[in-house]
Amino acid sequence: MAERNRWRGAILGAVGGAIGTLVMGYYFQALARLNPAGEQGSSGEDNPDEQRSHALDDVSLMGKHYRDDESSTVTVGRLAYGAAAGEEPKTQETRTTLSQLVHWGFGTAMGALYGATRSGTRPPDLAGGAVFGAAVWLFASELMLPLLGLAPGPTVEPARQHATQFGAHLVYGATVAATTRLLERLVASRA
Repeated sequence: MAERNRWRGAILGAVGGAIGTLVMGYYFQALARLNPAGEQGSSGEDNPDEQRSHALDDVSLMGKHYRDDESSTVTVGRLAYGAAAGEEPKTQETRTTLSQLVHWGFGTAMGALYGATRSGTRPPDLAGGAVFGAAVWLFASELMLPLLGLAPGPTVEPARQHATQFGAHLVYGATVAATTRLLERLVASRA
């Protein structure tokens, strides 16, 4: 059996990551249509007990870099822009563009990692892809971003919001796996 080309896998995985990021966006749009009142809640207004401070509200090892009114992708985009330009982005349009670049860049990079490291050429491993998506959610969203001060700790958002993000990452991972495998099959059939 021939050894897999890891570079080709990374490129195909990057395409899979971009498509997975796109599908994740559709997932959030579908949820918004099912819940037009926006009750996925991040403020804790539904339950006064959720407004209390918890020990895990701030777990940062690096200080707080996020602002209460911004997502982690906006925070990373703002910080990267500040490091490159020496000032903060001036317009909301620039902040939104930076946030999208961070989101798509990270999704594409994680897809490349998946493509480079997946083993064999078995049929689409949707369960393995979903596990990959869950791992990205756990390590990036739930652990690294809060530890680096790029997002609040896990107890700031309600469990429902964590579940929504978890579901989005399962969809992302399964899409990355299916797309990468399909592209591998297409490339192999042309060889």
